[in-house]
Amino acid sequence: MYDSYMPATVPDAHRERVVQLLSTAFANDRLTMEQLDDRLASVYRAQSIAELELLLVDPADPTRSLAMEAGATRVASPGVVPARGVAMAIMGGFQRQGPWVVPRHLRVMAVLGGGELDLREARLGPGITEIEIFSLWGGVEIIVPDGVRVDIVGMAFMGGFSVRGGGVTDDPNAPVLRVSGLAIMAGVDVRRKDRGRKGEKRYRQALERAERIRKRDGR
Repeated sequence: MYDSYMPATVPDAHRERVVQLLSTAFANDRLTMEQLDDRLASVYRAQSIAELELLLVDPADPTRSLAMEAGATRVASPGVVPARGVAMAIMGGFQRQGPWVVPRHLRVMAVLGGGELDLREARLGPGITEIEIFSLWGGVEIIVPDGVRVDIVGMAFMGGFSVRGGGVTDDPNAPVLRVSGLAIMAGVDVRRKDRGRKGEKRYRQALERAERIRKRDGR
């Protein structure tokens, strides 16, 4: 993805990961515009993975990493996470959004109907949270913020399970959302979006600045 002027000792994937984490931090007001530009410029000059990791130090707390910040706000204490939950739409619809704690195992049914689960302000328990879906002639949309790993294990007949948008975290401590189940002539769409319109706009703005800096420094 990146030009040949960059040191070969740093894989492209590592640079891209740091750019995405810095963009997320900017979207969440953890970095100012000046701090973002300084760190993005350093991403393309870094000659080792260690140098890249230093760019993720939280300016408000040098003992923390911005990579931790990206996922920490998504995790709820195990004691407050319900074991099970149900969401159902039969010839109708359902929507869940805003601050909420996602049950450890959430069963979703959509028959001749549809539903939306917005997790941008939700908290998940540590480890794996499973959303088990049965959809017949319907559809389910799940909106997932950055900082959450997504695992799709569902099956579809004349339908589909899909994941699109946003970045992928490799933080081993990030919560995992496992989407399973069966879609028959129906669709299950998982979309990655940052929190709210303002956050999404700032995230895209940061990525655009990163691309301009990369081209500027390419010489």
